[in-house]
Amino acid sequence: MSGRIDTDEAHKFNTGYKVGQDNLKKWGMDMHNPVFFISAILVLVFIIATILYPVGAKKLFDATKGWTIENFDWFFMISGNIFVLYCLALIVLPVGKIRLGGPDAKPDFTRMSWFAMLFAAGMGIGLMFWSIAEPVAYYTDWWGTPLNVVPKTPEAAKAAMGATMFHWGLHPWAIYAVVALALAFFTYNKGLPLTIRSTFFSYPGG
Repeated sequence: MSGRIDTDEAHKFNTGYKVGQDNLKKWGMDMHNPVFFISAILVLVFIIATILYPVGAKKLFDATKGWTIENFDWFFMISGNIFVLYCLALIVLPVGKIRLGGPDAKPDFTRMSWFAMLFAAGMGIGLMFWSIAEPVAYYTDWWGTPLNVVPKTPEAAKAAMGATMFHWGLHPWAIYAVVALALAFFTYNKGLPLTIRSTFFSYPGG
């Protein structure tokens, strides 16, 4: 393999999907069947139960969060690293040559404009606040210290900066990139709806 890929390769699978083909139009709304109704019922049950039992709901949410962090923190860390490695692999693999939108697609914005939008909308307000608050919170044990180090020590300062960089460095950008690429590919190259479910589309025969 030469390391290059024909952009037509992205179009070798014909989904045959027509946007809105499964939708139900009623009451002035255009609803996907069955995704909308299942999601609506689950959301209503969740909201009503939370309103009716706020104390119990808080205890359940706190316990669930604590159990998840205690038992799956390793999975979170490993997954973040896998996302980074996957993005780096896409840079050198032939599939990285696929042009989003099709072989003749042209970008609507310049590279500089994209970077400006990414940082302004995607991270601007977060960095303005959390770039200071997050490491201070870790250092002072406001909501726990990384790796349970003793707060307000040199080790706590190093761990706080390390955890903050993990949350704001390459790892979150890699996660954003994989999700964005999946949405963009199946929407603009395959003609599927701009929804997460499109990324799980099953092609006939594989």
